[in-house]
Amino acid sequence: MSQPSQELSQLIRQIEDRVSIEVEAAGFRSRRTLGEQLNQMMRRLRQCGSTEQVDTWVLDSAASFGGPAALFEVAGARLRGVRSRGFPTAGSEAFEELEASLDDAPAFAHSIQEREPVVAIGTEAEISKRIADALPNAPGEKVYLFPMVIQEKVVAILYVTQASDRAALELLTGAAAGAAQIVASEQSAGMRQAAPELIAIEGVDMRAHVGATDIRRQALEARARWFARTEVARMRLFRRRALERGRVERNIYRVLRPEIEAARRTYRQHYLAVSPVIADYLHRELVSLANGDVNLLGPEYPGSLD
Repeated sequence: MSQPSQELSQLIRQIEDRVSIEVEAAGFRSRRTLGEQLNQMMRRLRQCGSTEQVDTWVLDSAASFGGPAALFEVAGARLRGVRSRGFPTAGSEAFEELEASLDDAPAFAHSIQEREPVVAIGTEAEISKRIADALPNAPGEKVYLFPMVIQEKVVAILYVTQASDRAALELLTGAAAGAAQIVASEQSAGMRQAAPELIAIEGVDMRAHVGATDIRRQALEARARWFARTEVARMRLFRRRALERGRVERNIYRVLRPEIEAARRTYRQHYLAVSPVIADYLHRELVSLANGDVNLLGPEYPGSLD
């Protein structure tokens, strides 16, 4: 699978810093190339048939934008290592045995509480001594934490030491969370009669899925959340300057109207028309695009589809 290089990410940042019309056009072409690469990643994600494959996908994909990466499971008040990529001293077996208390890792705790990405210094005081020892960083180096949210709960954290494009990394973790819930629901449906007591994914109550109809509804709801998060993440990624202008002018809808309306049409057709009981997750994500202030979307914004 072709993936964008660090050089391409640096080129995109350089282009964004320039203001001439010619370079702006080059920036558009670079963004288009990046979009094609992300689409390839999403096609690979659709082929994942287990949560383990989703874990592998998110780490492999994150390497395109964040260098060395690790995935942590959130288990109550503790973090557990799932797997890692690119850290010279972190063998997979040793990393899977790693555990740390959230009390000792305030940066992780803050990301979980707010359900938002966090940037921190990779010190023992911020990420815990155990994690700092297992995933060594240069003195003063920043680390980036991206939460994977399922059913309004953070179930895992993607940890990277370099973030050439934070919006892309946020898109990847949102997509991975949606895919993990979908495949977990499908695995639960297929294994229920054989061993219902063994069906589990941290943060998701599989026993609440009591029938085939409910399984389908849960999977559809997961896809709806996934669609909403990835569409809004794409707006952050590809229309960053327009978004900033819309926030300043308190009219995000006006500057992003084509993208928002296209997303609303798809959401209405593929999710609300199929199951009217599904909430308008797209509206919720658009409000997050406005930093939680619905007024920033502007007076022309038509509101929730509910």
